[in-house]
Amino acid sequence: MNRIFSFRVAGKMAVLCAALAVSGMLTLSSCEKKQAGSDKQTTSVCYGSDDNNGASGSVGKGAGHQTLSSIATVAGFRTIEGSSAVEVFFNENTEFFTVTDAATIATLKTAFSNNSALRITFDPWQGVLVKVATPSASDEAAIKSRVNVSGASGAFAVDFTKMTDDVINEPAGMGILNTTDPGLNNLIPDFATAQLMFDYITRQCCELPGPYAIDYCIPFQYCIDGCYARAHKMCWIINNRYKYGTKKIFSFANAGSDKLCVQGQKWGGCCIRWWYHVAPLVTIKTPTGPKAYVFDPAMFNQPVLLATWLHAQENPACAGSFNPHVTMINVQPTTSYAPSGSSGMSFSTDPMYTATNNTLDNYSALITCP
Repeated sequence: MNRIFSFRVAGKMAVLCAALAVSGMLTLSSCEKKQAGSDKQTTSVCYGSDDNNGASGSVGKGAGHQTLSSIATVAGFRTIEGSSAVEVFFNENTEFFTVTDAATIATLKTAFSNNSALRITFDPWQGVLVKVATPSASDEAAIKSRVNVSGASGAFAVDFTKMTDDVINEPAGMGILNTTDPGLNNLIPDFATAQLMFDYITRQCCELPGPYAIDYCIPFQYCIDGCYARAHKMCWIINNRYKYGTKKIFSFANAGSDKLCVQGQKWGGCCIRWWYHVAPLVTIKTPTGPKAYVFDPAMFNQPVLLATWLHAQENPACAGSFNPHVTMINVQPTTSYAPSGSSGMSFSTDPMYTATNNTLDNYSALITCP
């Protein structure tokens, strides 16, 4: 079911102020950005098979403007006014990529029409698609074998003019209260407990030297892409280590010139622009009742209210010529992994964590702001 939710017109300026205030919260804590001279800063990484998710390539730790490669399916296109170039975005990557070559654009459009996969080579720091190629038969078969599920029931259109933060953060009123996870406690008893869980998760950051308490470190230090894998792994930790229920909150900028515009204050302050983002959604008991909170260590040093998380994705300092706007959100069960199409109404799954772990591994050596 679709619902419209938003903030009061009078609160529009508050949205901007909140975005700026949020930027002040994005300071380094336990997962600190390594300085030059660190024993990890210049580690060379050469990736192998990526199992159709995450990026592979040959890049140095902290080196920007080099290329990565992955298997992906086209989610959609946007025209660039006054130019023959287009922006393309993929289900398996959160970025928009500019494409100028006419032949490449034609190949992308054919793949989109045929719902076929491509091996894409791209520069994530510049947001440029370099080239596309036909993947191996096994790569394409693997990506097409993923189970897609309908996710329309949790979708909400966004108009930041009509609903207060208090309403957005109210899980029962929004219909997003965790109540159905078998064997899990769906209400975290207090913020302190949530913070302990958040801190444990943050200590699994790949930018820290380890040892890690899980099989794959989580690359919070590289938030340009990979949120789908980070969210999947975080939910696994919350569900299995702490026995609390989770949902996932997907935010989309999938209309007009809308983009999710975020400033990576924790990782050097560069601007990041996504077409979607995802993180674990939990319910925490507070003195004023249960509230919807998001776990997102790539952006924050603590669990934050859902409205705060959304405000941070409309940072006017990173808007440029784009409209910094969350077009819609979709609250999904933990099993949903990444979008299947630009509508944000269906999702792939990764029950064996194969794509998740490959993505975490492939992004472990990268940083956000080169």
